[in-house]
Amino acid sequence: MVKYINAECYKAFHRKYLYIFLASVLGLAAAFMLLLRVEGLRETQTAEGMIMIQQVTVSELMGILAMSLSAGLYFLMIGADIVFSDQYKYNTLKNEVSYGLPRIRIYLGKLVSAALVAAVLCILLLGGYFLLSWALFPMGDEVWESLRTVGLWLLAAFPLWMGGLGLFMLLQFVMKNTAATITYVMIVGFLGSGFVDLLTVFMPSLQTVADLVRTISLNTPFALLREQEPLEIMGYAWMLGVAWLGASTGVGLVCFRKKEIS
Repeated sequence: MVKYINAECYKAFHRKYLYIFLASVLGLAAAFMLLLRVEGLRETQTAEGMIMIQQVTVSELMGILAMSLSAGLYFLMIGADIVFSDQYKYNTLKNEVSYGLPRIRIYLGKLVSAALVAAVLCILLLGGYFLLSWALFPMGDEVWESLRTVGLWLLAAFPLWMGGLGLFMLLQFVMKNTAATITYVMIVGFLGSGFVDLLTVFMPSLQTVADLVRTISLNTPFALLREQEPLEIMGYAWMLGVAWLGASTGVGLVCFRKKEIS
């Protein structure tokens, strides 16, 4: 298993796709920061005359980051896609099965590899965001408290991201790449949207369904993080994320074991 994971990670980290994605996202973040830096300046009268004061601080940027952690449910698709890499299209998965590799090793090996690649992407993107913030903006009075809060939010977000990764990997194994991506976005988007709530306005009998959807949605803890302290929903986030990861992996293993690879 370890050798298989090493091989998958080696292939992933030698794909240009990974570095193009990183450069694109960090470039957009840098452009956003520079624009914010310029727009956040204002003139202030002091005893020495007019000076320029930066209104935006690192603390506020940490708050923006914490509010956007749900985007990780979609970013993790990049890590999984880099690992899976159109294997049905190029028949490479058929070659692995024909070679005699156990299907459980193939499935779990790719899942773990995708998690490792996604973790590296997360570290690099967050690290780039932190460095740009500290290089361009003043710290502010509450920077350390903001960093502590972001750390707790990341701890709550981690199992939810893994639950999303498990679902996306399941779809990758049972569908074609494009169909898997579209289906994943639809599932996560639908469960996290207010569409079901809107239906209950016209069909009150669906209220029980709406409550269930909210309970099992990977987006719900992210919404709660905007209203509650991270520690208050930590247990819920971990139970939900682990449940999604366990259920999707179990279903994926059963489906892949029975699937005809042609």
